[in-house]
Amino acid sequence: MPTNLRKEPEEAKEKILGVKAEKENIEESSFINRELNLIKDEKEEVILCNITEKILLKKFDGVLKKMSCCRCDRCKQDIVALALNNLKPKYIVANRDEIEKKVDSLKDVGSEVTRELIKAVVTVRKNPRH
Repeated sequence: MPTNLRKEPEEAKEKILGVKAEKENIEESSFINRELNLIKDEKEEVILCNITEKILLKKFDGVLKKMSCCRCDRCKQDIVALALNNLKPKYIVANRDEIEKKVDSLKDVGSEVTRELIKAVVTVRKNPRH
């Protein structure tokens, strides 16, 4: 009889551990599915975006490298703000992939953006706010 009593608690433990492991697997797979859905949703999520700003930020580092000016955060932000204030905003509602395609397709806006960036760099270089 004592050996039989020892087996029953062990079997009960195994069942409990099996249920716990199964529950953990279900929770883990649910977590993974939620994460995958979030990644999918981020790609498909529609957002409001100023295309002019995206183009400006894409060109910003290249223009800054060619011009001698302060590269502190304050000056860089002043340059971006000044240039954007002198450009016409172009807002679209689209997902991230569509936005990137639109940014790449708007070559005609690029020269205007570059011109305003250069003007902003010159202005901030003459009057840095630090």
